[in-house]
Amino acid sequence: MRIPNIYTHKHTKYFILVPLVLLLFGLYFSTKIVLDTSLSGGAMITMQSNTTLTQQQLSAMIGSALHVLAPTVQKSSGTVTITIPANQSISNAYDQLLAFYSNQTFYDTYLVNQTEASIALKSSPGNSTITAMLNQANAGMAKAAHGMSASLSAELYSLNAFIPTPVYNSSDVAAMASIAQRSYTNASLAYQRNVVGELSKIVPSTSPPSYQPITEQQGRAFLAELVDIVITAFVLVSIVVFVIFRSPIPSFAVVFGAANDIIIALGAMGLFGIPLGIASIGGLLMLIGYSIDTDLLTSIRILKRHEGTPEERAYSSMSTGLTMTGAAIASFAVLFVFSMIAYVPTYYEIAGVVLFGLIGDLATTWLGNASIILAYTKRKRS
Repeated sequence: MRIPNIYTHKHTKYFILVPLVLLLFGLYFSTKIVLDTSLSGGAMITMQSNTTLTQQQLSAMIGSALHVLAPTVQKSSGTVTITIPANQSISNAYDQLLAFYSNQTFYDTYLVNQTEASIALKSSPGNSTITAMLNQANAGMAKAAHGMSASLSAELYSLNAFIPTPVYNSSDVAAMASIAQRSYTNASLAYQRNVVGELSKIVPSTSPPSYQPITEQQGRAFLAELVDIVITAFVLVSIVVFVIFRSPIPSFAVVFGAANDIIIALGAMGLFGIPLGIASIGGLLMLIGYSIDTDLLTSIRILKRHEGTPEERAYSSMSTGLTMTGAAIASFAVLFVFSMIAYVPTYYEIAGVVLFGLIGDLATTWLGNASIILAYTKRKRS
């Protein structure tokens, strides 16, 4: 069936309202995205096992035994890799440990200032400036010590499910530092032993399991790096597009198309519960490539070719682009369904991101990008 040429409509400029509505949808639902363990923190346990249980069965049993939501399980050639979310108590304790170290740094700085002021005061007794410095250092030490005591107390409270709460003297800074580090280490090891013990009951292993913790701070740092990669990709694409067209409006149209597709994909992730992780970030980068491809196809055909009218060239581009994007959508839809049935989280994240992004790209490219370029050509002709 031949699709009519929508670009002969006299109000094509209103087509852009559709991708703008999708943009608002994406912005709203993207706030509901959850991070997977690779970015939010947790632990990865690798076990050598020939268990006959399926990934879905293992995930359900492990989630019930460890009281965690959505553990990820992958099986490959006698290896079972299990990823579980971070234990909230351990994560809270780690945050308090970092706060303790921050206060300890202030304490050490004020201690140096106190020592220097005390020595200087012996050489100049009664010096008001040095006395003020000494008083400031003493007040700073007292405040930092109080902060250390408060952080240690909060840390030990978070860890009381794993280790007995030790008694400490809040005026002994060195002892508090030792207790803070030792308590976190012992509690983490206790939690690790409990996790490995429970998993060994479900997944018999032929060798000692490998346990690799991922802190929330590591996840945040990794997320920041991934965001930098995506931003860098956009900047480089924008430069290349501007070099091609040497005009701001066509360049904006292409970059807007790619950005809108990303936002739509993020909104779909938030709506359908697709977590943001390393795999889905890879899917977003793939989506940039797909989007730029169709947007450039449209813009170049309309602006740089001369056969027929701009509306006819836009229609020709749409016919080609729909075939390309339709084939890609079909491929990723099959992969998306397969990943849900076979429980392959990596494929699920990649396929979900690209699939919904490409569906959004249909509206963004042929109702948004094309209408912007056509309006630009009409303005140039008038």
